[in-house]
Amino acid sequence: MEDLSLRTNSGLDILTASELSPLFWRPARVGLVSAWWEHVPFGQWLVAAIRPRTLVELGTHNGVSYGAFCEAVVREGLDTQCSAIDTWQGDEHAGHYAESVFSELKVFHDAHYGSFSTMIRSTFDGAIEYFADGSIDLLHIDGLHSYEAVHHDFESWFPKLSDRAVVLFHDTNVRTGDFGVWRLWGELQERFPSFSFVHGNGLGVLAVGESVPSVVKELCSISELTRLNAIRERFALIGERWNMEYRDAVRVAELGKREHANAVLGSEIASLKDQLTHRVEHGAQLEQALEGVKASHRERDSMLQAKEAELALLRAQLADAERTRLTLHTAVQQQRDRGDSLAARIDELKAWGKDLMASNDVIRAELVDMRRAPEKNELHQIRQEMSVWRKEHEALQVNVSVLEEQLRSSGKSRS
Repeated sequence: MEDLSLRTNSGLDILTASELSPLFWRPARVGLVSAWWEHVPFGQWLVAAIRPRTLVELGTHNGVSYGAFCEAVVREGLDTQCSAIDTWQGDEHAGHYAESVFSELKVFHDAHYGSFSTMIRSTFDGAIEYFADGSIDLLHIDGLHSYEAVHHDFESWFPKLSDRAVVLFHDTNVRTGDFGVWRLWGELQERFPSFSFVHGNGLGVLAVGESVPSVVKELCSISELTRLNAIRERFALIGERWNMEYRDAVRVAELGKREHANAVLGSEIASLKDQLTHRVEHGAQLEQALEGVKASHRERDSMLQAKEAELALLRAQLADAERTRLTLHTAVQQQRDRGDSLAARIDELKAWGKDLMASNDVIRAELVDMRRAPEKNELHQIRQEMSVWRKEHEALQVNVSVLEEQLRSSGKSRS
């Protein structure tokens, strides 16, 4: 009869086998943004399984994959020299990121892995000279993902690979835009033994060296579909745990940001309410001031209307004054003309007066002569003529006085 206790112990031994431990190690860089989370358990298991002497990563970003490799080195106590190569500036596929990505990773790296690991800030081509040919046992290529770029990276670093070398390619299952890793991966599968994970954007395991560790050789030689799918599914399920934790961490971080944003927004809303209250009060003050301005404008308009009426009256008076001036000017001109006529008449009368005076002198002389004559009738006649002359002379004097008075009046009008 079969001993059930032996079967139980055998099952427990499998569950507690040290070879499975790397699958369940907690990653060192939990919570950071990365498309590599679903492959972290495999990365830790692979380093523990092949025990590389030299490990190089091309394209590290914030160190999720590299942290998994280094964590396996630490936990397994391996004598592995690790190097992370990146410009830490980003690219068109990963995006461009801030200097803080490098500085934060550098602090963490130096504190945890500085004794066996080096961060090389360089282009991939610029760092090739730092490694001897045939020295790298594990190479992870995760830089720019275009076909030309990844093909160049593999071919340029190929001489540095050892006879035990294993090469990992990330994003072998991404077929959008100008991603071309899948194309190169298809070509390399025809040249070298390989194993493909299809989850997590795809991860290709390439057995390049002729003396790769047996565990990798066996992995890359699996042809049985059931076994192949079991390995893929189990690593995918374990990796999904860390991807979920990453997403949860992202959600928590986003929630924290939203709560902070809500708090800030609440503060801003309160501030805006205060500002609105002040603006309403200020608006009321402005409306009151506007009413005052309107009243002032109405008063000004009324004054303007009064001024306009006054101005119209003044213009009418000015027009009347102008008409009066023209009338007076005409009258003055007429008076001047009349004065000139009177002056001519006076001159004429004065000349007549002189003629009368001369005639008077003649008459007087005749009177003297008459007084000497004896005839009374002639004297009486002369006396009568003298009386007539005197009356005429007095009338003439009156006319001259009237004309002189008119002349004086005309002179005043001229002035």
